Amino acid sequence: MIALVVVAAVGLYRWILAPYSGQLWAAQRYNSTLASAICKADALGTTLEAKKAKIGKLTEEFNRLQNQLFTPGEVHDFFASLQTIAQQAGCVIQSVSSAPEQRGGSPNQPKDGSGIIGKKAVVTIIGGYGDIVGFFGELQTSEHKVWVESVKLGTGDNVGKLKCQVVLTLYCIDSLETTLYE
Repeated sequence: MIALVVVAAVGLYRWILAPYSGQLWAAQRYNSTLASAICKADALGTTLEAKKAKIGKLTEEFNRLQNQLFTPGEVHDFFASLQTIAQQAGCVIQSVSSAPEQRGGSPNQPKDGSGIIGKKAVVTIIGGYGDIVGFFGELQTSEHKVWVESVKLGTGDNVGKLKCQVVLTLYCIDSLETTLYE
């Protein structure tokens, strides 16, 4: 009789409980796998948000820095307005010429493929010390950046006036297609 009860218990266990224990084990594995996948998705979401913020900052900086560069037309306009800038500062421009290394006829090609070319010019101005300082102040408040490479200051032919020879560098975007790839 005990043997019959044992056989009946084992039979009932195998017919009723055994199939559900396999399903229970599979459900536990599914829950742990799902929890792991959710944890990875949360980590990737956090990383993605951080990278989006970084891209936003880099895009903002790119736009700011790009606005400091000249276009070829703006370089021409800058040199055309140079006399006006000097007159506002109380100076007179004696001469404007391209820098000796750029006189060969071919513009500098960027070696890094950035599409940014440095245009150098030698500008000679005559004026009082305060006027020349004012001229440099006007250059520094320009919308675009103007780099002053070197300055030579000496006495001019006129009494009380100084002669200043300055090498200016303007960085120019060679082609807009290079930078507007977004």
